Amino acid sequence: MKKEFDISEILPNIESVGEEYSSSDLILENKVEGNLKDVLKGLDEDQINIIASVYYDEKNAFFRKSIDNKIELLEEKIKGSFKKLINNASYSQYVILDKLSNKEDVTNMSELFLYSGFSYSYYDKTEVKYLLPSDLKKIYLKEVDPTIKGDSLKGEILTRIMALFFSNGLVPTDLVYSCYPDDFYGFFTKDELLEEIDTAVSIKKINNKEYFWLIDTPYENLYEESIDDRIYIKRDLNDLIPYMMSILMLIEEVCKIIKKPYKETISIIISKVLLKERSLDDILDDFVSELGLSKKDSSRLDDILIDYYDNLRYWENGGNTQDEILALNLVLKEKPKNSSIEECLKQLTDNAKEEFKDTYNIDDVSSLDEIIVDDFCNEGYLTIDNDDDISELLELDGKEYNGNEIVTSFIINGYAYLYKDKDNFKVIIPDEIKDILYNMPLNNEEELDDREIVELYMYYNGVIEKEELRRLLKENHNLDYTIKELDTVIKSLDLFIRKDYYSILGDAKEDDMEQMVLSSKKNFKKYKVVDYSSYDIVNMSDAFKDDLKEVLSNLTTDEEKLELISSFIISTIYMNCYLDDALYHILDEYKIKYTNKDIKSLKNIVDQYKNDMPIWGYNGYSKKEFNSMPKEKKIGRNDPCPCGSGKKYKKCCGK
Repeated sequence: MKKEFDISEILPNIESVGEEYSSSDLILENKVEGNLKDVLKGLDEDQINIIASVYYDEKNAFFRKSIDNKIELLEEKIKGSFKKLINNASYSQYVILDKLSNKEDVTNMSELFLYSGFSYSYYDKTEVKYLLPSDLKKIYLKEVDPTIKGDSLKGEILTRIMALFFSNGLVPTDLVYSCYPDDFYGFFTKDELLEEIDTAVSIKKINNKEYFWLIDTPYENLYEESIDDRIYIKRDLNDLIPYMMSILMLIEEVCKIIKKPYKETISIIISKVLLKERSLDDILDDFVSELGLSKKDSSRLDDILIDYYDNLRYWENGGNTQDEILALNLVLKEKPKNSSIEECLKQLTDNAKEEFKDTYNIDDVSSLDEIIVDDFCNEGYLTIDNDDDISELLELDGKEYNGNEIVTSFIINGYAYLYKDKDNFKVIIPDEIKDILYNMPLNNEEELDDREIVELYMYYNGVIEKEELRRLLKENHNLDYTIKELDTVIKSLDLFIRKDYYSILGDAKEDDMEQMVLSSKKNFKKYKVVDYSSYDIVNMSDAFKDDLKEVLSNLTTDEEKLELISSFIISTIYMNCYLDDALYHILDEYKIKYTNKDIKSLKNIVDQYKNDMPIWGYNGYSKKEFNSMPKEKKIGRNDPCPCGSGKKYKKCCGK
């Protein structure tokens, strides 16, 4: 099986270009027949520069050349990169290339192909279509044969098994095979697949069913408990892989604290965190009692576990979160006659009726349909942030349930329903809810004035480079400031101007803190876009400070100290710094006497707010938002293998 291919080898700036530009910036007004050079000539210079930015850094001499020279150089660069990609593509990318080669419609186009110049989009009346230049099509058809595609498909299947392992533990073989046709698109047989991957996974037979298990992960019989009762949902790879990477990061972080070998840490995480649903306190107590952690290490471990806890998928629950299990417990007895809420409610089980009684604090369900619609109009619509959320919801209507977070919350509240269709769970968005979604005004909030927009960006970022703020204002709010004009606005907000950036931090001794934030921001290029709802976090910050002051008022009556200490604690959250040491330091600095109980009370307040507060180094995103983002972790040849063997990738699955 081929080794992992690092796309940055041929497209070094693809991620940053994807964050900075929209794929719509590259759409041609008309279809261009012919080779790559013909298509490049159909692009304007701005579009040429966008594609070139994938390959060249902004200071490269390429950008100072004439348009004709740019086209010559870019044609050569694109062709060379295309040849490398097509011999190392994922199977889903081969599917797209096959469709482009056969002039079939491509609905889920990979933006990688567009930003890199491998394919192009154009308007066909009002519809966007995609094409592959004739010479690139010839290269693809000549160089890529079924063997290459088959190897890529085997790699995808192994990746799916590995990713499912971290969600499910024992992975039902049927759950994997059901994602592919029986003949695996004619590339290989099931026996040939198993022979290829048997160095990475084994098959365990339990109660006449077969399950995959990562071969180098220690196994215990307790992992089989209640396995026949587990309910599985079919998830997309783009959901499974980020979750796998988050668990691998959890293992790495815990490994550093408990100072155990990697393989042993995996077993500990499985038994204490992933296997069964337990409270956070129970998990932590288990670690402390068995491993004898110090108070400092225990506190560090607590912080780490809090960050991951809400998104854990428990093996005992079939790899589902707490909310997903609740949603699956509300499955209708059978598919309703139509999609009205009334008909859906007729198919509720007795247990589901009791759940909804508790949810809405009612004694009977006779008027539940009216209650649900009223609740959605008053509260439920708040889970919808934009038109994309609505489109995603409506696309899932009638489709298989995949654990989508918004759909899950809809099911729990009765805004959507599940029914069993053979071995699958299908989603119903009721007609009444769809009518509201179709007519939902998402942009009716109060307008921000220009000064308020600048102020919110500073609040969410703390420190930000001048040119970056200017770009955000122009791209997201159509505000075309000069730096001189921005300086004036920043002064009017009583904020601080440095040589190349703006800052909330005013004291000269805080220069190091500013530089630390700027350094963190370089690793996180996506910025949170502000709107009127962003003031909700400002209000939350005020509530946070009030709660902190209430606890601190038991330690001092000095109003100035109360303000300074609470502001320091909140700033520590913004800075994403380790709080424990800082908390002791600030209390000692102001000569505040405290007990362990006082510290615990302060930490309890912090725990209530910290995951929802903006982190400056994350460009205004909270920890909760950051942890829910898809995370990609490129696997180097000398990195630990994702399968958990503890071996280097090149010595294990990367052979």
